[in-house]
Amino acid sequence: MTPSDHPNKPSENRARPRLKLPAMYTLVRARPQGHPHFCWTGHVYDVSSIGMRFELDELIEPGTLIQVRAMLPGAKHITIEATGRVVRLHDDRDELGPMRMGMTFEHMAPLHQVQLATYLSSAGLKEAA
Repeated sequence: MTPSDHPNKPSENRARPRLKLPAMYTLVRARPQGHPHFCWTGHVYDVSSIGMRFELDELIEPGTLIQVRAMLPGAKHITIEATGRVVRLHDDRDELGPMRMGMTFEHMAPLHQVQLATYLSSAGLKEAA
């Protein structure tokens, strides 16, 4: 199967391409850095080796440090955990409903880095040089 035949195709051409995911089959739990419990639940829209775009019912301001646990779909579901910063909002703040936002990963355990790299590679994405 070539990357163009794969149902989860890169969403755009970048130095670090993103893998577009079917949001209905993903789950992300999030919490403020250091909070004892994951308090927000949503869906992942795309993921790369350095970040992801997701939605939550709660607006998280850009610059906020959060921890996430994301379950990614596929033949072998994987769960990754990372700490990072919200870097942008993708929706109009005046609209009701879930807010899409983007985050960059600042820390991820080595096991989760390997799992994510393998997941992206199996979908046809290669790490940029």
